[in-house]
Formats: sequence, C-alpha cells, structure tokens
Amino acid sequence: MEYIAYTDAKLKFIGTRKHFFRDKQYYVSVFEDYFVMGITSDTQQPKYKINFDLSIKLNWDLKKQKNNIIIQSFTFPYKNSFKTLYANHDDLMKQLLYCITLFSRFKELLGLSVTYEGIGDLYIPISQIGKGSSAKVYSAQNILNQNTYAIKAIEKSFLNQTEKGQGLAAYKMEVRILKILSPYQQSFLNLKEIYEGDQIYYLVTDYLEGASLSEEIESAKNLPDRRLPIQTIKILMYKLLSNLALLHENKIIHRDLKPDNLMFAKKNDYSSLVLVDFGLATLEYLDKFLFPKCGTPGYVAPEVLTLNSENKYTTKVDIFSSGCILYKLLTGKSIFGGKTFDDVLRANKKCYIDLDLPPDHIYLTDLSLNLLSQLLNKNAKQRITARQALRHPFFDQINDQSTQALSIFVTNVKFSHNGNLNLQCEEQMSKYDIEENQINSEMKEDEQNTISIPATKRCSLMNEFQSQSRSPVKFYQKEPLSAIRCFKLFDLASPRGDSNEIESE
Repeated sequence: MEYIAYTDAKLKFIGTRKHFFRDKQYYVSVFEDYFVMGITSDTQQPKYKINFDLSIKLNWDLKKQKNNIIIQSFTFPYKNSFKTLYANHDDLMKQLLYCITLFSRFKELLGLSVTYEGIGDLYIPISQIGKGSSAKVYSAQNILNQNTYAIKAIEKSFLNQTEKGQGLAAYKMEVRILKILSPYQQSFLNLKEIYEGDQIYYLVTDYLEGASLSEEIESAKNLPDRRLPIQTIKILMYKLLSNLALLHENKIIHRDLKPDNLMFAKKNDYSSLVLVDFGLATLEYLDKFLFPKCGTPGYVAPEVLTLNSENKYTTKVDIFSSGCILYKLLTGKSIFGGKTFDDVLRANKKCYIDLDLPPDHIYLTDLSLNLLSQLLNKNAKQRITARQALRHPFFDQINDQSTQALSIFVTNVKFSHNGNLNLQCEEQMSKYDIEENQINSEMKEDEQNTISIPATKRCSLMNEFQSQSRSPVKFYQKEPLSAIRCFKLFDLASPRGDSNEIESE
C-alpha cells in the first residue's frame, strides 16, 4: 500500500462499527480520492481503504430528532459485503452536534466522487417540472438543509437499449464533464450529487430560478424594437463568452449552444447567465467523439456538418454557435432561415452568411458586424477564441448603469409565467428529426406539465420511478427531456437528394 500522508486529509473524525459483542472505534480520514479507517489516527495499515468511484454506492442512515433530521451513519461496500459506520457520539448533546456536523461535512466532501442510494430518504419532491421519452425532472427539497434542487430521473432501460451502448456512454460522459465544471457554479449548471435506484439514475442539480434566453427573446417581441435592448445583448454575450472561455480552457466542447440552453440562475438578473444541457458535450482531446456530427440545425458550425474521417473539430465550433446567437439577438431573426425544418438543415450545411446588413446605428453597427464576422468565420482556424472576443471593442460600453437598467427592464416587461421549464431548458427539446412546429408544440406541452405531488405518494415516486412501455424507436437518447435522434441532411449537390446522416457512426 502506498504511503498515506495524513496531513493531506480533507477531514478527520472518529466513527464506530457496531458488533454483536463489542463496538469498535475507528479513526476516519477523508482524502481527495479515497478514505481510510484504522485503529489509530496515523496508521499506515488501515483496516479499510475505500477508493472513490461512481461505482461505489453509499447509503446514509437518518435519525429524526425533535426539530430536525440528522445523518446518523453511512453504509459502504467492502469485499462483497456492506459495512456501517456510526458517528462517535456520546450522551452529551455537544458531542452529538459535533458528530452531526462531521457527518454532514463528510457527505459534502464526497460530493460527486461516489454514487448514493436511497434518494427518497433525503429529498421530498415538490412538483414535476418536465418530462421526456425516457425521464422526468422534479423540483425537490433536501430535508437536511431545506434547499430546493432539481432532480433528473433517467431510465436505465432506455440508456442500455441504445445502439452499441452509446446512450450509457453518453450519460457517463455528461457526468464526467459536469464533475470537471463543478467548481464554476456561476457559469454552468451545477451537479450536486448522483443517486442510483434499481431502474433509475438520478442527477441532483441546482434549481435555476430564471427563464431561458429563448423565453426572454420571445418576451422581447412585445417591445418597440421587438428585440432585447442593445446593452442587455452586450451583457448577455459578454457573460456567454466568459462562460465559454472557462469551458474551453478545460478542453470541453458544448456542441449544442442555442438560446434554449442558456438560462438565468436568478430572476431579473442577466448577469446570472449559465450554460446548461451538456448532453452532447465532449472532451476536445479525445481521439474519437461520441456523436461526432451533432447539434441543433441553425446553430451548427460548418466543420461539424462537413466532418470526415481525416479531420477533427475543436472548441471553435462553440464560437460559431455563439455567433449565431448574437445574430439572432441583433436582428431578431435566425441566421439560417427556411420555411421548413429541412430548409434550415440545407441552409446550415451550405453555410452562406450575408453580413452585408444595413446599419441602424443601434444594433447593427460597424463594431457589432465586425464581431459577428469574426465569430462566424467559416474557417475555424481563423475564427477568434472566446478570450479574444471578450476584448472586442463591442463590449467597451458595458457599465454599472446598463446593469441597473436591466433590472428596470425585466420588471416592466411581461414575461412568460412558465415556471415549469425554468429548470430546464437544460432538459428541453433539442436535436434531431423534428420539424420546428413539432419542437414548439412539444415545448408548449411540457409547459403544462406542472404536477403537485401529494406527500403520501412521495416514497413510491422517489424511491423508484416506473418505466413506461414504448414502441422501439431508433434514435439516441442523452438528456432526459431531449432525444438524441438521427436526421437526414440532404446533399445540395446531389439531384437525388442523397443524404449524410448526422449520427455517431
């Protein structure tokens, strides 16, 4: 066994293993990647050493006191059996409270390193805020800290039945990426904990109070310019590019940037913009991507749609998508238009962009058009990075006054009363083989899916969701509320309309 440097421990406390004849005391030391339990506080031969891994499942035992609920013990796997460790509390309330604090800190330190069981013991569902073909999303209250979280319940059966097991691989990739991004809570949807039931994976995330950017854009159509104010757009784009800079410095490609996947953590605060829906995200340095040709038509970079086995794209694909978003914010129109969904696909693949737009000296100026041209450069090598874009003079006039003006603006505009999807455009319809009118109708249907959950039904709902039967459909599933589907992108040069399939092969 490697040398254990106890000075590097994140947390130390004393626990008790209860036995039939005599209880045994252990010193517990928690490190970054494992925890150990030994009969002394500095032993190099601990009785137990447990490495943190998502395959390690921990179960917490709760105890109800007068006015609250505490964590009394936890169970961990060891050599084909399970061991339970209790807090070393005595009859004194002070010592008991001390041990309660230790266990709470221990659970917090483990965070995303392990998978927990028994989600129904710690979370009380409030309402269903979204649903999809393979999963549901709930708002829920944590009984320990009383905070509200969002819980995505993903059906194992659906992930396992996807072609070549890529659904499960994509789920693991998403979790891996969300773990990398967990230190940046101000920029990305924050994953808190992971639970597993017999049939369901549960992802516990922050509950986002604000709406999505797509909802804000829709609400702004009631304004005289039918667009968000220019200072609002500058703040939104600056925050988006700041988030992308962090993402790309961690070698992560989002691959599905669009207004639906940009949300506000706080109501009436445009500076709280965060990136959500990492269902198609990947690591830039991988030799082979899952779903290499993917995204939402209308926002996909040209190098993704023309990808072949001899080349590979980079984080610059997200920069192109951010340019498509800026174009929509400035003009009120999509950069790749069409009367039908197939028209949008063809236009996106052809990637003809006309930036010879008449200036209005408010939205369309020399500065804004120059930034657009650099974000939307068809040559990825010549396309600017997020950091370079942040230094563009387009953003020079952002100031405190404009931030204050935003608060007044959002108060006066009549926004959508949709509290159902506020979580979750992270979960919203994305991807493939659905025409725009289908997408809109499905989103409207989701908006009506707020369902209050009686307390009497809490256990059956949270301990295990029942999978619904469905007819077999050949498409990829990644996010609970959005299906990773295959769609046909017709070759414009082909008179027969031969297609290239956007899939993971």
